[in-house]
Amino acid sequence: MTIPPRRRARYATLQALYAHMLSGDSQTHVYETTLLPRLPRQDGATEMGIRLFETVISNQDQLDQIISENARNWDLGRILRIDLIILRMAVCEFLHFDRIPPKATMNEAIELAKIFSTEESKDFVNGVLDTIAFRLRKEGRLIKSEGGRQGWEEMVRRQDTQHSS
Repeated sequence: MTIPPRRRARYATLQALYAHMLSGDSQTHVYETTLLPRLPRQDGATEMGIRLFETVISNQDQLDQIISENARNWDLGRILRIDLIILRMAVCEFLHFDRIPPKATMNEAIELAKIFSTEESKDFVNGVLDTIAFRLRKEGRLIKSEGGRQGWEEMVRRQDTQHSS
């Protein structure tokens, strides 16, 4: 099975962010030694991976605040490191990647959790991201360009139904 380039870019970005978190090495060092060698060189995946890596790091406090406010009964320190990074990446895509549909972001985050984390992580990541997407949409902060609206209506209907009950 061939893994799409953007998914491979997310894999590489997740690994680089994890290395950055654990090693304490500089962003530049991790970028050069971990991220760049792993990024696919096709379909804009390299640019996406670089931008995602840099944007997550530069907006980490904002991303963590959003996650903390929406991960009910979970202190950030109790969330598995890999799950926290997956959540940061997804929230970053929600806020800063207007051409990526929220549904695609959520699906990719769940796939990352399935591959790189525990059996329970996919459900945890899905639940937290669903809550965050609903809140950001309600606050007018989940703004997507025409290319990022794929599946938008279905997601809005599902969230409205879930959150009104």
